[in-house]
Amino acid sequence: MSLVGGLLMILTGLAIMAFGLFLFYAWLPLLYGLIGLDIGLLLGRWLTGEVGAIAIILGIVGAVALGIASYGLEPYRRILLGVSGGFLVGLSLAAVFGLESGLGGLFGIVLAAICAVIGGILVPRFFDMFVVIASALSGAAMVVAGTNIILPGLGLLAGSGMLARLLTIILAVVGMGWQFSNIAKWIQSEPAPRL
Repeated sequence: MSLVGGLLMILTGLAIMAFGLFLFYAWLPLLYGLIGLDIGLLLGRWLTGEVGAIAIILGIVGAVALGIASYGLEPYRRILLGVSGGFLVGLSLAAVFGLESGLGGLFGIVLAAICAVIGGILVPRFFDMFVVIASALSGAAMVVAGTNIILPGLGLLAGSGMLARLLTIILAVVGMGWQFSNIAKWIQSEPAPRL
């Protein structure tokens, strides 16, 4: 089950890292669903220590809940994205820095909550830039965390390892560069068409 969970983390991380802003403008419920899935996977991993059945169930629940919320909370979609995206960034950073158990796990949840508040406040002012940076960073961290689940024997991608941090930064920069280079094409009209 860890292989499936790791692959889910890598694939959804790549999608969010490369197309976060595009997904907001084109397929908003899908973006919220991916964020909800990743939040559920990370919370399940935090609770159980692995990406097994519980993490996947929490991921599905998170995906459905945030996908539905994108319709019900339409007037507040930017704030909802800021809060959920900020929470995902906090959880992703906690995973990359190995803050998933004991006191570190508590610190990881506090970090995620702080990032959620900051995201909810900053989104209305710096929306496009926030979405690009948050989606690239959290997506990159999800890719590294998923790779670590699939290939734990490498030891180089351990949560607190320098290579994990460096790889996360490199992937995030690549994701930001890709999104910023396509921003004019993706932001053509708002509100976005719905699924």
